[in-house]
Amino acid sequence: MHDEVTRHAAGIRERVIVFLAFLTSEACRDAFRTHVAQPDWAATLCRIWFDEVYVPGTQYLEDGLKGDRSAAALRAFEAAFTPEERAMLERFHGCLELRLDLLANRQHGRARFPDNDSWRRILHDARALLHELEPNPERIQALLAALLSQPGGRSLPLPWDAG
Repeated sequence: MHDEVTRHAAGIRERVIVFLAFLTSEACRDAFRTHVAQPDWAATLCRIWFDEVYVPGTQYLEDGLKGDRSAAALRAFEAAFTPEERAMLERFHGCLELRLDLLANRQHGRARFPDNDSWRRILHDARALLHELEPNPERIQALLAALLSQPGGRSLPLPWDAG
């Protein structure tokens, strides 16, 4: 039983690290843009964080809140990180959550993050968090970029496909 919990916690940790590596890699974001038809690729990435990656947060849907996670999912997430790492994750989540108004702002067209200070701040904070969680994030980013650049990359398992 303990081994199963440990494996599950390792999977959760890996999902967070892979997502952050993906988000902070320009090559990965460029490849993602080619696979996402709609122009709101940044909003899509943020929804992945809220709905698939950051378990303690509330899930979001297109039209509002989905609800809280189960207590078991929260315990598993907490087991994957030290208290200090959980505090850093919570700060990043809060930073991202504060910028959700940009996702909902439809007066400038589709919901997306423009290339502005808010988006650059999200990427900066994601990089800082990634470097705290993973000593060699460049290795993961290079692997992701190489996988995404292969023909048929759309069928590759991407961060949101992790189960």
